[in-house]
Amino acid sequence: MESKEYLKQIAVSGTPAEKLALFSFTLEDSNAVILKKFKYFSRTCYTRYFTAPGAPYHDDIVLDYIDSYRGDANVLEAAHRDAAKTALVKLFITFVILNDTTHYRKYIKVLSKELANAVQIVTDVYNMMIEVIPIYGDLFVDEGKIKREERQGSFTTRYQVKVKSGTIGQDQRGNLQDAYRPDWQIFEDIEDSTSITSQVKTEAIKKRAQEAIDGRANGSSYVVNCNYISEDANIQWLMDKKSVRTRIMPIATSISYGRDAEGVECLTEAVALWSRFSFEDLQERYQDSLDWFGEFMCDPSRSLNKFYDTELINFQLENVAKPPTHKAGNIWYWGTYQSDQWYGMGSDHAMGIGKDANTATMFNFKTGEVVATHADNMLAPDLAAHEYARLGSEFGNCIWAWESNNECGGTVTTTVKDLHYPSMYQKEIKDNVGNVLTKKLGWETNSKTRTTMLMDFRRDFNNGLIKILDERILKEMKAFSNNDLVDTTVGLATRHFDLMISACIAWQMKDQAGGTNKVNNFYANLSGKKGGARG
Repeated sequence: MESKEYLKQIAVSGTPAEKLALFSFTLEDSNAVILKKFKYFSRTCYTRYFTAPGAPYHDDIVLDYIDSYRGDANVLEAAHRDAAKTALVKLFITFVILNDTTHYRKYIKVLSKELANAVQIVTDVYNMMIEVIPIYGDLFVDEGKIKREERQGSFTTRYQVKVKSGTIGQDQRGNLQDAYRPDWQIFEDIEDSTSITSQVKTEAIKKRAQEAIDGRANGSSYVVNCNYISEDANIQWLMDKKSVRTRIMPIATSISYGRDAEGVECLTEAVALWSRFSFEDLQERYQDSLDWFGEFMCDPSRSLNKFYDTELINFQLENVAKPPTHKAGNIWYWGTYQSDQWYGMGSDHAMGIGKDANTATMFNFKTGEVVATHADNMLAPDLAAHEYARLGSEFGNCIWAWESNNECGGTVTTTVKDLHYPSMYQKEIKDNVGNVLTKKLGWETNSKTRTTMLMDFRRDFNNGLIKILDERILKEMKAFSNNDLVDTTVGLATRHFDLMISACIAWQMKDQAGGTNKVNNFYANLSGKKGGARG
């Protein structure tokens, strides 16, 4: 048996034939042998990826990839930010395409939430294969030996191994006479800090991910590379699948927290699990990160930056939230109109192009319960206005406030006026002596009103006056942080919390609904009815 030094010498300076013999494998080889071959291949052909010693868990990740490539397991690698998992998966895809002499997988597909991420991975793999043409020769169909730096969304080797990028939810068939479906899938970054704030986006990603999983070829398997930043979104959903084997890799262990001499929160002790990170590196990440526990410790349950009381949210998720009693399209109902109750509705609007959603929430202010919700990210704002006007009419033409201070809000305002909805919310703007200057239709969200509605909603939720029957709202509340409250630069412009915002606007209508006597007695009516509180 050749010595380790001899094999290393071949990997570094051997002939192409010697390198091919060293790097190539079949699935009859053991996982340990394939791992060694991968390490020789990657460390000598792509030295730029190895400027520092690898992390102890890198071998474990690659062994998981091997199991998945074999079809023995679906694996989920939940690693901290900066764990190099994307680099590892690119190296591994390149390795198996070039060195599996049986070409076991015929159609490898990389899927991301954003197509650009998947395309970049496929492009990088393509160019990495170009780099080793002196060893392997030209393996590409119709491309020749010209290195392509531009976007390369798919390619096929002369061994008829296809590699393709895609977003989750695209048609899963290949183009080799439609004979193949993907037989090995890589899910990369299907969830981020923006997508987890919207249950509409989360559910859409879940549906599309399941479609991708269901669209695989028989005998196929998949890898999920991810950060673990939410207990209530799609990474958790994948972790909960019995067919998925999960590995969680935080950045450090043996951590203690405290304050420095100036009273700033800091780490007082920590041991990095990868030697490339010094204690000072950990300290910097801890103090700069918006979500240390999610992004770096892979433990979103410990976030200390939540705006709402997580225990109360969990209580309502377990004891209050329930499936709707009935549905009409995308409107979910928890009951019907009662003439002795009083109601109010709030709505938040978007363009309806598959990103942020048009949403509405209806409250029964006598009970504090959500009685109807709607969410749709493909419905245009004017059509949403028609839908919400109809919903309001079902509940006694209740007071309705819509967010009015953007392009979508202007469209909704015009539409609602044309519909002559009888109970439109109007904000009176007065001068210094109390004269009404104008009555502006709709709810204008600005720095003052936004803070007011969020703080009011949190206060009454914490006091048990609000009962959230729609679990989607509760999950958005769970993702909302203090940073989202105080961030006036991006804030809700990029992290919309679609349903939660409609609920907050709706809750402001408690002071407008049902007449003066009912308004004055609102808190008196609800005191003692704290069904949402614990204990």
